[in-house]
Amino acid sequence: MKQILKTLSNSYFAIILVTLAAGLIIPGIKELGSISTLLLGAIFFLGALKINLREAVKYLKAIKMLLVVNIFMLILFPVATYVITLLIIPELALALLLLAAMPSGMTDPLLSEISGGGQGLALILTISTSLLAPFTIPLVLQLTAGTEIAVSFLDMSLALMKVIFIPFILAEIIKHMWNKSVKHWTPAIKPISIILLALLIAGIVAKQKDAIFEAISGEKSILYIAALFIFFILLHFIGYFTIFWRNKKDRITVTVCLTYMNFTLAIYLADKFFNEPNIIIPVILAVLPWSLLLFPFSKIIKRVR
Repeated sequence: MKQILKTLSNSYFAIILVTLAAGLIIPGIKELGSISTLLLGAIFFLGALKINLREAVKYLKAIKMLLVVNIFMLILFPVATYVITLLIIPELALALLLLAAMPSGMTDPLLSEISGGGQGLALILTISTSLLAPFTIPLVLQLTAGTEIAVSFLDMSLALMKVIFIPFILAEIIKHMWNKSVKHWTPAIKPISIILLALLIAGIVAKQKDAIFEAISGEKSILYIAALFIFFILLHFIGYFTIFWRNKKDRITVTVCLTYMNFTLAIYLADKFFNEPNIIIPVILAVLPWSLLLFPFSKIIKRVR
């Protein structure tokens, strides 16, 4: 059993590719789209089980830095992304806005450690950006693309609260009551989360398969993938210089938290509130640079003083 869990954890990218193919080929999978809220809530719940609030508390002393990073990540950067993309590639403006507005990913504490950053700072940024997201994401969308989209601020906020607040609170209650059991099952959390993510993506892809086939058969897929890789590479540079006055370890952490955002949440929102191929397809394809760029970043950043 342990070997199966380890294999699943280490085969993340391959599983996502198989999932994309399954969503395009197997007709019945689109029914999974009807439980997307439940699937995402479960993913957040499992991620919250791994978060240790006590480890994160010490970084609350650096309140000014946390405010700067949160405001930049959740408001200033998404707005700038939308304005610039609108001038260069208008059809990708909403997709990149959605990705840029996302909170840090639940795996960022681990990714930060792998890259030479700090788990504690990554933890507090993951928690703070995730808890602020139900308010900042609808706000940013209204400020930037309010005239283009017919999305209710309240509806989106409530949907985000449902998949973020409830799982987070439930996870904290369970950790308080059965902490030893949670620690025992921690190795199973990542592979189970990957399976749930695979089901979520498969259901959304199946619903959009006609549009995806059309995009793949044309030149748009190359445009989308190239634009996404450029976007994610730029995220590394922007993240590293966001807190230029801090030490290298903190700068690496902020880079990871900005770049390796919670794209699962972006996929969910793209499907639930937009349902347009030019938004959903690029958001789903974001898994490619998200998965492939951490290794070269980790190698390059070690050479930076």
